[in-house]
Amino acid sequence: MRRHKLNWIWIILLGLFVGSCEDYLDRSPDDGLSEDDVYKDYSSLLGFMDRIFQNDDILIFTHGINSYSNTYVTVGNLSDEYASVRDNDPSKFVNAGNWLENAGTRFEIGSKSDGKNFKSAISRAYTGLRIVNRVISGVDQVKSITDDQRRKLLGQAHFLRAYFYFEIIKRYGGMPIFDQLWGASDDFDFPRKTYQESNAWMQTDLDKAIEYLPISWPDEEHGRPDRVSAMALKAMTQLYAASPLMQNDLNSIENKGYGKEMAAEAARSAQKAINAIESHEYYRLMNHDEYRSIQLMPNSNQFAQPEYLWFLRWHHGNWSAFVRAQWLTQPYDNKTGAEGTPYNAPTQNAVDMYERKGADGKYYPITDPRSGYDAVKTTNPYSDRDPRFTNNILVPGEQWGKNLQGVPYYLTTYSGGYSENFISTNQFTRGSQQTGYMCKKFIWPEASVPLFGEAGFQLYRLVAVYIRVSQVYLDMAEASYEATGDPDAVVTGCTMSARQALNKIRVRAGIGELPDGVDFREAYRRERGVELMFEGHRWYDIRRWMIAEELFKGEYPIMGVKATPINHSYTADQLKVEKACTYKLTDFTYEYVPVRTAVRTFNKRNYWYPLPMDEVAALDNLQQNPGW
Repeated sequence: MRRHKLNWIWIILLGLFVGSCEDYLDRSPDDGLSEDDVYKDYSSLLGFMDRIFQNDDILIFTHGINSYSNTYVTVGNLSDEYASVRDNDPSKFVNAGNWLENAGTRFEIGSKSDGKNFKSAISRAYTGLRIVNRVISGVDQVKSITDDQRRKLLGQAHFLRAYFYFEIIKRYGGMPIFDQLWGASDDFDFPRKTYQESNAWMQTDLDKAIEYLPISWPDEEHGRPDRVSAMALKAMTQLYAASPLMQNDLNSIENKGYGKEMAAEAARSAQKAINAIESHEYYRLMNHDEYRSIQLMPNSNQFAQPEYLWFLRWHHGNWSAFVRAQWLTQPYDNKTGAEGTPYNAPTQNAVDMYERKGADGKYYPITDPRSGYDAVKTTNPYSDRDPRFTNNILVPGEQWGKNLQGVPYYLTTYSGGYSENFISTNQFTRGSQQTGYMCKKFIWPEASVPLFGEAGFQLYRLVAVYIRVSQVYLDMAEASYEATGDPDAVVTGCTMSARQALNKIRVRAGIGELPDGVDFREAYRRERGVELMFEGHRWYDIRRWMIAEELFKGEYPIMGVKATPINHSYTADQLKVEKACTYKLTDFTYEYVPVRTAVRTFNKRNYWYPLPMDEVAALDNLQQNPGW
């Protein structure tokens, strides 16, 4: 099969979806379509549902959590992965803890849409739920539909309903059951469910999706959710339901530990997904030599890799602006406006997750004396690190890209360097502080205006991948361990232990099996942080694990590096000019410093998002989350 080549011609027969405030109170949205239009035949109902995939404001684009108005930052800026090098960062109010007064149309926390530039993650989910509920409730009205067509429609609709509902409850906690269409005169002031009750209902949708969906789609339709996608989503949602935060009811926020029975269920579901992957004709864990290509897709109608289980094919239309705004700074950008210098800068916190190879050839956390990190941390801290480090992170002085004459460029994010100076003086960033790092995972050397211009930005594109094969192994490792407390125990109904699942990812990465004497919970969480770094998981993980308070304690919890050049012949003024980007500096001393502009205020109530006050006031039974 040649699944990497996609020619899926979407059937869009019914016009564009119209709506503005896709929120909990929108009982009767007017999409301008009659029931006769929607339920005319199989193609018309499929086309109605397919707008979820085609429309860029329904599925969530994980690299920019909302639409273009918030393209400059991602949800990683809420965790310890990124620090935004932008003064007017739309995530700042979240990081300052001011959630309640901004629970309308604001970055990530917002639940509504302004109908134009802002489509929040939650408003997208509400829109999607309305579409799939219309499909599920009316599929039997379609004439001349075959049983196979009906199963494919319902399989996708039940999968999508579970996905959209999950996007809501992982932010808010338990919600009412959204299983029907409401008319303008209907009373749907239903009490909220607990997370466990909401999850139980969501699992029924996933069971139906697994029953109805094909094991794979024809090549021309690859990208639709299939049975393996549904199995992976089931394991993921069950792992969330087993997590400490999700053991709370609507009145408490306490760390009650894992739900062991649900963790065991999650392990069994992950095992089934792994079995399906390992026997599948296309899906697989890509090998070590292919690692760089997992995220970078050639811009040639190639939208998938064998590791993608559930993903979004759409990408940002203004691609070069998006890449610049997300990850590039001077001189690669060659812009001075809002997209010219602000970028998402990896933190020292993220860098510290990568293990280091010790004298015995095994990889250890840098806090483990066996790693040898203490001896090199001020002179050569990036030596012998996990190979994924060089795949994901650019460090001060590293060669990256070239200028028009073919002269190599070197990263000038070091102390006193051109990039640091530019950021400190540019009108869009002068109130912020860089971390010393750039994200390498999603960019390429040709994405450099001076060398290739706009053409260089078109060589690759990004795909928003919601679940890939490696995550299923990591889900298995966590679920199995938390169900048994023993990394080598095998949950009833499984054939793989937590350690075996974790080692599958470590060996692929090139760091070998987990050494003895390393705490297993810390190991699987670190491995998850490294393997899925910047992919939109970390913020939700540190909340469900209930470790955000600890991570963000202290006045300045986000750290960066101050790399100071030594043993060179340039003056301080020479290092500040653009030409300095062609200077090859090889010697630095390293100091780890707080990023004082990267605020992280996190209290216990922040584990759940607040419901907008106007919605809580309008409904008698819509209970606000604790602390808000």
